[in-house]
Amino acid sequence: MTPRRLLLIATFLAFVNDSGATYKDWFAPFAWVQTVLFEALPYKIRGFDHVTAICLYLASKSSDGKGPRVQPMRKAMLLAFYTLLGTFAYGVVVRGGDFRAASWQIYLILSGLLYAFAVAAAFKTPEHFAQLARVILWAAGYRAAMCVLYWFFNVNGVDLKSKPEFLTTHDDTVLWVVSVLVLFLAFIQGGSIGKRLKLLAITALIFLGIVFNQRRLAWVSLAMGVMMMIALMPPGKPKKRIIRGAFVLAPVLAIYVAVGWGREGRIFAPLKSFQTVTTHEDASTKARNAENLGLIATSNYSSMLMGTGWGHPYVEVTNKFTIANAFPLWQYVPHNSILGLLAFSGVVGFAGYWLMFPTAMFYNGRLARRGNTRLARNVGLIGAAQLVICANQYYGDMGLAFVKPVYMAAISYAIALRLPLFAGAVLPRGTPRPASAERASQAKAA
Repeated sequence: MTPRRLLLIATFLAFVNDSGATYKDWFAPFAWVQTVLFEALPYKIRGFDHVTAICLYLASKSSDGKGPRVQPMRKAMLLAFYTLLGTFAYGVVVRGGDFRAASWQIYLILSGLLYAFAVAAAFKTPEHFAQLARVILWAAGYRAAMCVLYWFFNVNGVDLKSKPEFLTTHDDTVLWVVSVLVLFLAFIQGGSIGKRLKLLAITALIFLGIVFNQRRLAWVSLAMGVMMMIALMPPGKPKKRIIRGAFVLAPVLAIYVAVGWGREGRIFAPLKSFQTVTTHEDASTKARNAENLGLIATSNYSSMLMGTGWGHPYVEVTNKFTIANAFPLWQYVPHNSILGLLAFSGVVGFAGYWLMFPTAMFYNGRLARRGNTRLARNVGLIGAAQLVICANQYYGDMGLAFVKPVYMAAISYAIALRLPLFAGAVLPRGTPRPASAERASQAKAA
């Protein structure tokens, strides 16, 4: 089995892992994934990371894995790796932080970097990343189907107070929104009527999953992901179709907003998600605001330059919204991972880690505009949109503590590291610019 195929299988299993889902006590065919791949072995390393490391080693030794890398992206990823280790040592060794809590805080982030390097080694062409997109779609379809089935067989008709807050997991938001964007991109680029009906059917299933899972951030991420794709999409027929469709739908959307703003009901769930993050604060929004104030206070009480270091809890400004009984490490893993990163690692740690995000966005955007094939440009579009979606998840819903946003962002890092050179969006180091090459040939002729 090739490293690429092994990574495809491992990625699918990571994304369909049933262990954290609300429905796991009902029917969970992939619950075994947690035990096999995500439970720490006696020396505290997970099986998934063994698989990833093996794939990285084997792919790096193969002829495909030895291709060039985008050096600024590679340096940004290495900087993030060493920054995490440095701030870990500062928090635990220098400031006496809790080793177990600090390890819990950064383990998955480091795992995501390892996964990004492995994907970049094993996936070389746009076709390879298209295979990965199909795996993501299969995983999204499975999770959406489980969500819908659980709703109809176990939740529908249950008293409102007894209904679970969500049906699968928080991070399925990222999986589903990215999948909807992949399907949307395929739909607007044409195809037979049968193909388009199939795309619409899968999209409808995933939309049902989003609605039943009740994560309001999904609608915000979907809107921002679509806007990012439209902004980066090169001129052409697909972009014209989107613009024409927007003009057609604008009156319908205006009526929907006018009628649904402030109303209850699942059909108005997208509107409610925007309402509660803008003008109207519900209990969840108030809890997030209290947590954000605590993270800001933590930054003020500690060194702004270095933060508290990993292994230290953030300052609790109120215990009204505490979840200590359900999650003992809650003060080490805030919902707002971005403010948490700033509080725990300071300006130095934040900049050292976060630099790879704008770097990846630049190279994914360049690939989306200048890739030498439509498929390469599509990969760049999805890679850029994924980063926006993952950033939303980081900011609003414990993104750096869940597998899907961390590994989905890692895929975007891998795209930026590997594909722009292959697809002609970036010139190899030492290659003269076209104008320079023309001047050189003229000088030689003279």
